[in-house]
Order: sequence, then C-alpha cells, then structure tokens
Amino acid sequence: MNRALHCAVLALALFAAPAGAQHHRGSPHDHDHPPGPNGGRVEGAGSWHAELVTRAETVSVYLTDGDGKPLPVEGFSAVAILKSGAKAVRIPLSPEGGRLTGKADTALGERPTGAVRITAPGGAAASARFD
Repeated sequence: MNRALHCAVLALALFAAPAGAQHHRGSPHDHDHPPGPNGGRVEGAGSWHAELVTRAETVSVYLTDGDGKPLPVEGFSAVAILKSGAKAVRIPLSPEGGRLTGKADTALGERPTGAVRITAPGGAAASARFD
C-alpha cells in the first residue's frame, strides 16, 4: 500500500472510531485530567495516560501509568495524527529523553486536535484522543 493511502487509512480509522471505542464510560479513566507535569493535555490510552505537548513543530508525548508514575518509553513507538487548522498531519514519534517525540513539517499551535496511537515493546497498543 503506498504511503499516502496508508496515512489516509490510519487517519480515517483514528478519527472515525467512536470515542467509546477509545475511552469507556464508567472506567477508572472516565474523568477530566488536570494539565500534566509538562504543561500538556492528558488523556487515557488504555492502561496508560498520555500527555500531549506541542511547541511549534515539536510533538512530545509523555506516558504515565494509572497512578501517574512516569513510564520508561524505551522500545515504545507512536504515531500522532493531529489537525491544526484545516490540515491533518501524521507525525511518527520515537523515544528520546523520557518521552516519545517527533517533528511536524509546520507549527501545530498550542491545542491541535487528533489522536496518538501508542505501541509498547511487546506489541500492546492503545490510542489517546485529544479533542
């Protein structure tokens, strides 16, 4: 499958998935989160919490466990599909300095919307939606 088609399919799957499929009502993660320790937005991602921080073109995701303790990200990978303005962009994220990080082609602004798909070293995966 060519890269553009693959990106389009992934974006459609992440944006079209019902919120309930990503975040179950009545679960321990069914609550509003205060800003994270790095100043970003925090959302549930399976058994993890993901803190999304965007500064200009840089996208960083910090992972914590259900108790808010930082998780080592070595071996994790992620893809962020974020929309700022009218354009959605796909940003591969890789471990660096205790976070998953990558760069977009252009500045994203302070509060882009979208989703981050996170994959653990053993293959477990989860998504966090940022609306």
